[in-house]
Amino acid sequence: MKIKFDACIYKMQLNDHDIIKDRLLKLINETPYQETIKDNRDPSTKWGSHISRCDWNYNDKKDRDWYKLFYPNFELSVKKLMRESNYDAPLDVEDVWFQQYEKNDSHGWHIHRSQFTGVYYLEFPRGCAQTEIVSPFSNRKRKINAKEGDIIVFPSLWIHRATHNKDKRKTIISFNFNLDITKCIAENDYGGILHFT
Repeated sequence: MKIKFDACIYKMQLNDHDIIKDRLLKLINETPYQETIKDNRDPSTKWGSHISRCDWNYNDKKDRDWYKLFYPNFELSVKKLMRESNYDAPLDVEDVWFQQYEKNDSHGWHIHRSQFTGVYYLEFPRGCAQTEIVSPFSNRKRKINAKEGDIIVFPSLWIHRATHNKDKRKTIISFNFNLDITKCIAENDYGGILHFT
């Protein structure tokens, strides 16, 4: 039995996207930490993956130049969103990494660890492959109508994928994070705003 309960996909613009975009792309393109992901499944199928460039194996390195530019803007944006969504708790970011998709690249269906995951669309020309997410209640797929500069955040256990990319390169930054709710000191009995120290 499935019991329907409200949940949502959050969407917002990254703080100062227009100011940092070009510099961030330059730092990503120059990074010494990079790899190609190609799994053993056929990338033309819904389960296959091929990602031209990423730095997944360095996802916890905080000394990456692009990370140092990106993170303060990310933290400011996500903390504001979480506060407005009654999750006013400290962020515990576990992983942050970039992925670049060239023509025909894709990322098959998968889930993440942590409480929340998401995508920042750093370089996202019109017509690039969208993120597709499956509702855990209805099992229906939904493409997220995002534009360049947007961040989407959703529960990590939701199944999602990046569909096949067309001609123009797409660059995203992905992340996984938890909220430290151990700092909670009070909760309204009607489910209102939580208060944290």
